[in-house]
Amino acid sequence: MKRLLFIFFSIVFSHSLLAQQKPVEIFYEKSEEGFVFFGRNIEQVPYMVQINFKNLQNLSSDSGDKTFIRTVQPNASKQKLLEIKKQSEEKGTSFDFNFLYTIGDPSLKVDSDFPYLLPYKHGKRVRVGQGNNGSGTHRGINAIDFNLEIGDSIYAARDGVVIEVKEDSDTSGNAPKYEPYGNFIKVYHEDGTLGSYVHLVKKGSLVKKGDRIRKGELIGISGNTGYSSGPHLHFMVAQNRDFQNFTLPIKFLNYENKLFIPLESKGYYAYHPGKPDFKVEDKFQESEFEGKIEPSSLNNKIEFDSKEYGDYILIYVDNGMKTEMSGVLKLQLKNLISTKKLPYKFSVPAKTRMYLLALSPDDNGASFGYQLSGEFK
Repeated sequence: MKRLLFIFFSIVFSHSLLAQQKPVEIFYEKSEEGFVFFGRNIEQVPYMVQINFKNLQNLSSDSGDKTFIRTVQPNASKQKLLEIKKQSEEKGTSFDFNFLYTIGDPSLKVDSDFPYLLPYKHGKRVRVGQGNNGSGTHRGINAIDFNLEIGDSIYAARDGVVIEVKEDSDTSGNAPKYEPYGNFIKVYHEDGTLGSYVHLVKKGSLVKKGDRIRKGELIGISGNTGYSSGPHLHFMVAQNRDFQNFTLPIKFLNYENKLFIPLESKGYYAYHPGKPDFKVEDKFQESEFEGKIEPSSLNNKIEFDSKEYGDYILIYVDNGMKTEMSGVLKLQLKNLISTKKLPYKFSVPAKTRMYLLALSPDDNGASFGYQLSGEFK
């Protein structure tokens, strides 16, 4: 007499996908030899699944394993994944199983030398607020914070498929509790990596889930949402391996067609191949500024001012008085180097604006700043 067939199963979803619509399903059909398991994937990107069997009664796989890693291809409606077979026709069968899933394909090799584009406007120079494994919120992760302002344009760093968009928030704060409020665009790349563009303004995505985007394409608007101390674009590329998320130290393309990894506190020009040439101020030579004077814009007062030139901060004195003035420039520096010995003594002609010295970030990649004061006579 044949025994009755009882089948028990359970399904477990990976934590990161609990809040989303289920993109992957695992189901099975009975066959003459046992059971065949299939995968269904409603998304345009591959998903890695781990199927775990427990309490296999009178059933086994050809390999004898009870855990299986498989890739369910994009838009698969019924992809065969594995088969478990009866060991004896005279006995009943039963089993439990669960599965985990995450975006990616474990057979893909990450292109570690892919030339990512800086994700802002071609020819625009932007300073890096925090780099890989930075001193603040980036400890232990590879990610770059570009100091974009609210309303600045965001461009795709690489071709890919948009897998998720959040743009409903206008909340931010400098504390971890605000992290869920960050607007973002997430993109799947052909080598299985995932790019994230974070802190967009409310309704700041110009693309939607499922869109195929090209590198250099305008995709969003920068903002200051989520866990953020000020406006910037947080850009990160990661890979799912063994159901863990690993961030990657990616390389960008500069205007000399060379690859580089951005450093904290440094500024970089976005270069998008095929776009027009632009003026570059990366190569500072102090001799080009010394001795040059220009008319003062002030009336009966004298003050210091500054402007940026590449990674340098140029310090000027603007004398709006009717007589020559002498003075001493005093600076308190944090991770900055002066091109002149401090304190710096100077004389500036009447009604003249004159260059004094320049400050450049120390190469330690830390945040920097300065306080300026002076005496005139």
